[in-house]
Amino acid sequence: MILTDAQGQQIPVRIIDNKDKTYRVEFEAHVPGVLSANVTFASLAVPRSPFTINVQSEIDLSKVQVRGLPNSKSLPLSADIMVIF
Repeated sequence: MILTDAQGQQIPVRIIDNKDKTYRVEFEAHVPGVLSANVTFASLAVPRSPFTINVQSEIDLSKVQVRGLPNSKSLPLSADIMVIF
């Protein structure tokens, strides 16, 4: 996958094989704007690729959910959590 911003600059991505025939892609967008995700598999374009990703600067915190925190009052030094916007 190649991810680019509106100026055509490539944004680094991390692709993780979930070992269940799906993949997870992680990236950091530092400014709001439109990104283009050109996705391929086995050197072939994925149908409807490139995909448009609209990065917005404002987040409605009332809609943010955090999952995966332990029930204890103190957190371990590291924890896997899921944040849903």
